[in-house]
Amino acid sequence: MGLSILFACSLDTGRYFIVRLVLCAVMLFANFPAWSGKPNVINFFRNQYRAANKNWSITQDSRGIMYFGNDDGLLEFDGIRWTLYRPPEDKVVRSVAVSPKDGRIYSGGYEEFGFWKPNVAGEMEYTSLSKNMNMRNEDVWKICVTDSLVYFQSFRKVYIYDNQTVQEVNQGLGILFLLKVKNELWTQAIKGSIYRLENGKYVQMPGSEIFSDTEVRVVLPYEDKYLVGTTSKGIYIYDGQEFVYWDTEFSNRVKPYELNIGLTGNNGNYFFGTLLDGIYEINKQGKIINHLSAANCLQNNTVLSLYQEASGNLWVAMDRGISYVQYSPYIDFYINSGGKVGAVYAAAMHENKLYLGTNQGVFYMTEEDLETDGALSNLKFVEGTQGQIWDLISKDGFLLCGHTKGLKIIEHDRVVDQVKNITGVYRIQHIPHFGEEYLFLGTYTKANILKRDGKSWKTISNIELDKIREPVFNIERDHLGNLWLEHVKKGVYRCVLADDMTRLKYIKHYHDKGARLRIFRIGERVVFARNDSIFVYNDIEDCMTYHEGISRHFADIQGVRNIVSLSATRFWAITGSGLHEVHYDGHDSKINNRYDVSYNNLSLVNEHERVIVLNDSTSLVCLDNGFLLHRTKQTSPMKDSLSIPVFRSITAINPKSGKTMYLTANENETKLPHNYNLLRFDFFSGDAVPRNLYFQTRLAEMEEKWSSPKRICEIQFERLPKGQYTFMLRTTDNSGQYSEPTEFQFSISAPCYATQWAYLAYFVLTVLLLVGSWYWWLRQLQNRHILKIRMREEQRLRRMNNELQREIASKNSELFMQTTFIIQKNELLNKVKEEVADFYRGISGNKAIKPLYEKVDALLSENMDMDEDWKLFLIQFEQNHADFFKRLKHEYGELTPHDLKLCACLKLNLSSKDIASLLNISLRGVENSRYRLRKKLNLSPEQNLNEFFMRY
Repeated sequence: MGLSILFACSLDTGRYFIVRLVLCAVMLFANFPAWSGKPNVINFFRNQYRAANKNWSITQDSRGIMYFGNDDGLLEFDGIRWTLYRPPEDKVVRSVAVSPKDGRIYSGGYEEFGFWKPNVAGEMEYTSLSKNMNMRNEDVWKICVTDSLVYFQSFRKVYIYDNQTVQEVNQGLGILFLLKVKNELWTQAIKGSIYRLENGKYVQMPGSEIFSDTEVRVVLPYEDKYLVGTTSKGIYIYDGQEFVYWDTEFSNRVKPYELNIGLTGNNGNYFFGTLLDGIYEINKQGKIINHLSAANCLQNNTVLSLYQEASGNLWVAMDRGISYVQYSPYIDFYINSGGKVGAVYAAAMHENKLYLGTNQGVFYMTEEDLETDGALSNLKFVEGTQGQIWDLISKDGFLLCGHTKGLKIIEHDRVVDQVKNITGVYRIQHIPHFGEEYLFLGTYTKANILKRDGKSWKTISNIELDKIREPVFNIERDHLGNLWLEHVKKGVYRCVLADDMTRLKYIKHYHDKGARLRIFRIGERVVFARNDSIFVYNDIEDCMTYHEGISRHFADIQGVRNIVSLSATRFWAITGSGLHEVHYDGHDSKINNRYDVSYNNLSLVNEHERVIVLNDSTSLVCLDNGFLLHRTKQTSPMKDSLSIPVFRSITAINPKSGKTMYLTANENETKLPHNYNLLRFDFFSGDAVPRNLYFQTRLAEMEEKWSSPKRICEIQFERLPKGQYTFMLRTTDNSGQYSEPTEFQFSISAPCYATQWAYLAYFVLTVLLLVGSWYWWLRQLQNRHILKIRMREEQRLRRMNNELQREIASKNSELFMQTTFIIQKNELLNKVKEEVADFYRGISGNKAIKPLYEKVDALLSENMDMDEDWKLFLIQFEQNHADFFKRLKHEYGELTPHDLKLCACLKLNLSSKDIASLLNISLRGVENSRYRLRKKLNLSPEQNLNEFFMRY
């Protein structure tokens, strides 16, 4: 038997809004061979997600990516992400098919057909093959791919593509659908016979005229024959000679529901989709194995296309939305979508019937009913059991029921007795004691002991046990005879009973405030679980002791809620999200199978996770809306390996310029420029849907641990510094399995300013800078020393200058005094001479005095000798104004000695009167001399002669 699981999605055509109603499945396993079983009847469709578009066809490429022909275009699903690719003019895509040779996705629609191929970015790009075709108002409804040709079929023509050219097959025959079977191509003429398409021509099949009043939609291989499915006349078998009606359950039932599509399953069964009644799975005898419809799990009954993966899982394209049916080994699903049964808490096989204890009461059905279509509809209710059921056990022809109102005894599908004075019963344990039959009950208020009394049971009074006024959730007895009582929240009690069960020899409470202690039995040993640690009772020290060996063996199973024995060495380890079938013999352990029970709407009953072993070959898993049946005596170990994820594209981006580089994943190491330091990885896994996979990533050089599992399909790293990197990617599931990692090695080069040559240049520049700084510092020291010397020299020169200034001032003063003296002397002598002359003239030239007058006049004239005075003046003037005359003579060669004397007087800023006295000339002579000097010096009238010499 097996399991089928459904998920649904709907597409909003108006806004390109893709709603992914994720898998309504619960248990996703490894890729086992297909296994027929009861489907998971869960409808995840919601009114707010209704869509008017159709999904016409389905295919899958070699990578495991699904493609759907949709009213909006080509719809792609990689297990995580839905992507819509629109063909030219946003035309509908009615048919899709994949080429196994080159991986092209061929598609056809309204007046258009062509193929899609992924580009370097992993996105699908379309190439039209019908540009030059006359396809007015034609729709391509079917695509068939053979070894070398691709056939595109419309109602008027068939177009054949040989990978280079497209040819038409048009013999004026209106045809329905082109069907491929056993490398043959069949089609039916509209309201006519069936034809084979051979070498580009239609060849009529004899005897097929019987289908002129119906439509042939399905042709499937049937051993060495053919199954021919019609829309209204059921199924026929064709043996190569004649068409014979296949008189079976399915053929007779499907006639009114308009058969539309079909395929041969990997398990040898057949799947048929109808337009009015969903999907049928049948065996080779025509018996209906499963029926999926809007009444139980599909979104609607109009099935337009079916596709089965290599794993046996089934994709369904419908009039509204997409569904997924998954088959897995060993397990049948019995899901109560209508809420009739409720949450299942207990079960038991009794008198060849399956009894279910639920939160609504006790239900039962026969073993034969379990195998029928719609098995849960055969459930019958046991009157008098309304309410919460906690436990069921079959004992000596009776069914004992732990009910919220006490212990009820059921016989022949009715309540025949109820034990008095007992409150709600959590657990019933049958424990033999010294040849007597006893029942230990864990109830809402205390633990009770019952002893067999004929066909009934009576309560044994135990005053000490009655003192434990606590709810007892579970009861176990160990190999030492200790009775262990599990409180719902407050630990466990150890009780030692007397031989007659009427009193307690010993009682002790073991309580851990940190977490709940749960009681399990592993083999013959009672163990206690707290979180993920296993404890055992140490009778020597009378305490709970951590058992490292058992804890280590169960370390790979996180969050154990319950452990149920299948045999002495096989166990169910139950967590909040799944089941683990474990082999443990006390020394070695191995997980044979893992089952994920956390996928969407289905789940175990929270805090009451249970698996009931019905018999050696069947276990029942309690769910909050039904149950699972695990049917096998010795299961084969599950394939633990998950599929290795694949890179769809790897992109390096320059954040500043926005330029993009697409990288190849199979290179040993990719080297990137420093400015392409934004890396984006796009990835997928072909098992993401059937295995309910998550992805984990790790950039080895920057992250020590793997990221937490996420349902993602891309990740990017920004502003990566220079260096070598290894990006690692792996898949994981809810059971803790991991795939082998996929790795991509790349390196980001250093910028030009961070290369080895740049660092060498930096080193040289640094050395030069240090050397230059050293020399600069020495220069500074030298400058400071020189500055000090200069300052001292300046001070010395300043002192010398002051001395010179004082000396110059002294000499100027001497010059001034000498000049003044000469002038005054000359003025005095002239005045004396004039006085003498006036006196001499006053005495009228007295001859006696004349010699005296002449002698005095000669003496005065001799003392007024200007040459001597001038020599003395020049000596003093040259001391104060060195090179004055030399420069004048050099610059103005026309100057006479008299002019030079005048220049010296002007340099001393003497007045005309003083100049006249000094030079012994008249004022008029001075003015004339000044005038001549101006001309020789080429001075303009505006220039002052005194100022000129003062600045000279």
